Amino acid sequence: MGGAGVLRSPRIAGRAEERRMLGAAIRAAAEGRPCAVFVHGEAGVGKTRLVRVAADEAAARGVAVLWGRCVRFGAVDSPYGPLISALEGWAESADPRELADVLADVPAAGGLVPSLNAYTSSSAIRLLSVVDALVMAIASHRPAVLVIDDVQWADLASRDALSYLIAGFRSQQLAILTTYRDEELGTGDPIHSWLADLRRMPSVTGLRLDRMTWDETEQQLALLLGDHPHHRLVDDVVLRSDGNPYLSELLLEGITVGDEELPADLPAELRAALLAAWHRLSAPGREVMRALAVAGRPTSIDNLREVAATRGIGPEALTNALVEAVDTGISVAQGTDMCWFRHPLLAEVLYATFVPGEAESVHAAWAKTLESRTATGPDEVQRQGDLALHYEGAHDLESCLEASLRAADLANGIVSRREEAIHLRRAARLWSTVHGPDSAGRADEGDLLERVARANELVGEGEASFAAWSRALELVDERTDPLRASRLRRRWADSAWATGRLSDEAIAEATRAVELSRPYPDSAEYAEALAGLSWRQAWNNEAEPARKHAEEAVLAAERVGSSAALSLAYAARGCADLRNERSDADTATALRSAWKTGDPDVLWRTLVARRNYLLQRGGVAECVEPATEFLRFALDVGALSSAVFAAGVLAKDLLILGRFAESSDVTRQGLALACLPSPSAMVRLSAASLSIRQGNLDVAGMHLQRANELIPALEERLGLVAPPVLAEYLLATGHAEAALDLLSRTLITHIADPRDADEMLMWGARAAADLAESARDRRDGRSLRKTRAQLDDLVALRARLSPPPFEVITSEDLIQPAMRALFTAEVARCTAKTPTSGAWEDAARRCGVAGLRWEEAVASWRWAQALLAERAARAVVAVPLRSAHRFAVEVGAIPLRQQVETLAGLGKIQLGEPSAPTDDEPAAPFRSLTKREQEVLAHLVANRTYAEIAQSLFISEKTVSVHVSNLLHKTGTTSRREVAALAIRLRESSTNADD
Repeated sequence: MGGAGVLRSPRIAGRAEERRMLGAAIRAAAEGRPCAVFVHGEAGVGKTRLVRVAADEAAARGVAVLWGRCVRFGAVDSPYGPLISALEGWAESADPRELADVLADVPAAGGLVPSLNAYTSSSAIRLLSVVDALVMAIASHRPAVLVIDDVQWADLASRDALSYLIAGFRSQQLAILTTYRDEELGTGDPIHSWLADLRRMPSVTGLRLDRMTWDETEQQLALLLGDHPHHRLVDDVVLRSDGNPYLSELLLEGITVGDEELPADLPAELRAALLAAWHRLSAPGREVMRALAVAGRPTSIDNLREVAATRGIGPEALTNALVEAVDTGISVAQGTDMCWFRHPLLAEVLYATFVPGEAESVHAAWAKTLESRTATGPDEVQRQGDLALHYEGAHDLESCLEASLRAADLANGIVSRREEAIHLRRAARLWSTVHGPDSAGRADEGDLLERVARANELVGEGEASFAAWSRALELVDERTDPLRASRLRRRWADSAWATGRLSDEAIAEATRAVELSRPYPDSAEYAEALAGLSWRQAWNNEAEPARKHAEEAVLAAERVGSSAALSLAYAARGCADLRNERSDADTATALRSAWKTGDPDVLWRTLVARRNYLLQRGGVAECVEPATEFLRFALDVGALSSAVFAAGVLAKDLLILGRFAESSDVTRQGLALACLPSPSAMVRLSAASLSIRQGNLDVAGMHLQRANELIPALEERLGLVAPPVLAEYLLATGHAEAALDLLSRTLITHIADPRDADEMLMWGARAAADLAESARDRRDGRSLRKTRAQLDDLVALRARLSPPPFEVITSEDLIQPAMRALFTAEVARCTAKTPTSGAWEDAARRCGVAGLRWEEAVASWRWAQALLAERAARAVVAVPLRSAHRFAVEVGAIPLRQQVETLAGLGKIQLGEPSAPTDDEPAAPFRSLTKREQEVLAHLVANRTYAEIAQSLFISEKTVSVHVSNLLHKTGTTSRREVAALAIRLRESSTNADD
């Protein structure tokens, strides 16, 4: 046994709730409510690190920390070892005066703690009572935390001492924290009953520490590597460590922050750590675990028994081997008839112990066993997939291909998209090997590759989808099969865009697709190719060609009558001329036709067209319902890519409308789904914007970095509209100059959608205003002139582009006037044009009417700021300030709330809201009050002035005065302060009575 004093804690990733629970336990103990928390989980999950962080945080608050660690020494026990170690560590670091006081209380301490020999008493002692007395003496001088790490290895005396300490809890300032590995406690281990007895005590709680999530592992890697890791590296680490922090750390051996993935081979230290327990098994136990590793996943004991028999291991030997593996923590039972490794990475390590060719016979044995089984539904999909795996391992590639295709068909039948994609990828990989390079089979291989591409596209496996489209395009002969070639070129270009590859070549590929299908004017391929070309030309601001090709697409689609062709053609025509009122009917028709197809990709494209039409008319709120309906549909049918796209735009729309909680829920849905780069980047941008507004700048930075990894040159990418989000982040982090530079550089790129360019113009004015205010504060005239010139250049650039800035297509559009008003107010702030309160009032009111609640709140804060600078009455300033505060509190916009509260403090303005009268029986002094008098009283309690009350209740100040006089008379009070104080006291006493 042994231990050490508390070291400086390492930074820790995640575990926020667990840290909160431990912190609360320690604070409760400091207040005289002693407790014990048993932190448990598998080896390497971070129990010790979590407790160390909690202990160090407590030590920083003046809490005494005693740290002892149990160590596995085989059969040799050192009584009270971890406790003595903890006390030794405390004695070495304790203040001499505190040490002397404690030892004066416990004269026999030297008989227990060797370093205290100078204080040893000559009288005989009972060690258990001395342990108790010492710990309690330390806790009597100041709050204390006793930590016993790895208690599963504690000697019997130490366990008894812990029981004794816990049983003696009364009002001591003591918290006991222990850790133990629950997977190493075999059946019948005496610690089970010891723990069960302790957990019956009311002051004892257990805290299970699970493996880390993807986000927590990303945080861990960022701490270890010194910067945010690439998302593919995080994917690799999570896949192989399964969220175990210790294994994740070992996997990073030799890895730098610039690496995008892990090497194929595991680090030697990791292999050794995983194999250590396996080497302690008997020979049959080791062989059974190797056979289980070949299975590739949790498997039934009956199947394992058949495979083990081929290795010369009988039923009784198998049972003994499994019991041995479970007791050592290597294997775990899953249900009554399944088993697998406690940590899946061990399967990978054990599989690597086979020499080349050795595993083939084991795979063959597994295949033979599975051939004799039958199943239905998902279980049959899994059986066919396992057969394919083992046929491949046994080098029976023809059987592997057949099983893969059967598994894919079955997966498609039960709408299990990910499994379908996996099996199709394996089939495509094996096809040419099994069938050879014979050109006669190229058409079949091309059909398979198209299916592979579509299946992987659905589930967000963009690289696999792009590779399949590319291979299919290589195989097709444009002369003999031009319609297939046309379709493949169009889909290849779409895939290239979705994976962040294609930009300048998009129109060339779309044009080639049209040329290939033109000889077949009545084909769906021709109509869809024309629609695709029109769409890309519209995005490239080639209005006339876009309209021309859209008209041709509609005519061709009408001839062929295909719902998919009709939806894509009408959507293209609707987008080619969004100003034309026909766009309403076109996009609505497109959406109706798309729902008939049931094709998520077609539906999403037409939904985007409909959304573009609505947005051009300010209909953000109208976009929410169809996007929500589509998101549900996409999730139901397993169309993950389309679902993530929908989540990204829906989250953005909800954020614009100030519906932060709903936006957060949708964002989490999108982030939880692995997907193609473009939709994933879209969700990340929405998540970043939400995080910025709620004050989580580190999280926002992480989302933006991930988006930029997914789509390099993110700010230039059309359709994602990244510059406003990037500018908002730069402003929030104090980099206004970089924000203005970014917007000036990218505005012309995004003129494809004028509304996006106008939003960027507003953000440019906001960045310039921040820079100008800073320059004026520093008396820096040169910077001020430079900023104004930059803004002038940005405004002139936008003015040269068509259509004019903030153009309103229809009177129904309330958003463009609101954006213009915001721009005008920010320009006034930049140029210090006074008074500016009128501009901000106009902006706040227009944003409110348009439903832009976030911008309304920001404008209201700026309006109040301007009013205060113009020395307006406090009652006047309070109106917009309280409005902004209500919104900020409602949605958790911490930075805005802090800015509002700071301004309220400067203006001596109360932000508390009057409580509305209730139907409850009022307290006796207030029973005779009228409803209006109750409303006035609520405003008095909120410390409102007569002017503010008058403005809020739409009455005159004289009328307010009359109501107050009546209040004073009816309640027997003499002043507004006295009646308010009475109301507060009665409310508090009523609340306490209810409690």
